[in-house]
Amino acid sequence: MKAGHILAAVSSVAICCACEVDYSFSEKELTPRVAVNALITPQEPFAVRLHWSRSYSAQSGFSPVAEAEIRLYENDTEVVRCPADPGGETQTTFRAAAGRSYRLVVTVPGHGELSAQTTVPEATAATVSFTLQKGWYRHFDVTDLTADPDAKAIWIRGTERNDYGEKEIYTFHTTSVFVDQVNGSNDAYESDEKGSTIDFEHFLRVARANIGAAFPLRFSVFGAAENRHTFRIISASDTYDRYMRSRYKHELNTEENAQENPFIEQITVYSNIDNGLGIFAGYNYSTTPEL
Repeated sequence: MKAGHILAAVSSVAICCACEVDYSFSEKELTPRVAVNALITPQEPFAVRLHWSRSYSAQSGFSPVAEAEIRLYENDTEVVRCPADPGGETQTTFRAAAGRSYRLVVTVPGHGELSAQTTVPEATAATVSFTLQKGWYRHFDVTDLTADPDAKAIWIRGTERNDYGEKEIYTFHTTSVFVDQVNGSNDAYESDEKGSTIDFEHFLRVARANIGAAFPLRFSVFGAAENRHTFRIISASDTYDRYMRSRYKHELNTEENAQENPFIEQITVYSNIDNGLGIFAGYNYSTTPEL
């Protein structure tokens, strides 16, 4: 055997063996940061969740921030000032007003001041009506939609009620090319009954620039004729839209959705908290009756 062939064979064996070597990386000790979770809407009393961040390999869950002061400003006027609940979730009686801007300030001893700003758009007016039952799919039309010019996008979510209880609608179906494809996937199964070959997981999202072209909008969801559905039409501020969209993409690329692929695209969840982590975002919504 020629020397070149021998060298090539040895190199191949060495490479294959190297692929099976396990490497152990020591974890860098990270300084915990304050994580804020605060969504604000006129439809619900304002609440703030405060926890300490942790590393991915930590054995315990997230620890609440036991000592902090929370302040909320509406158009630069203070409307909330209270200590944080030691349990991590602080409930207030304050409700936001549409069309106004808000600033959240959280002071944590030893960690300084955290802050963020957002706006709350007007609720979207729309008519949602049941149009037909085709096989195991119920079809609906969204018409007469009027959106706040400050809304970055319109989101549609829903729930289904049957004899066994109520649950979130997992999949929407529509042929509209103006619906965001971030959560869309091709699926021709029962396309005639669905009226579409594309499935949208959990929600339909229409960007501000496409609202005029997307509506009137027809979509379908899985459900027997006797089932009932309720839909929430969400007006998203810029911060809410960026957060929810990035959060969904991040969920797609983690756990079982990643299919154990270490090279899958890395998505960073949007955060707007100065001197900390998390989200403070405004939104508004209208809810349909059961259809």
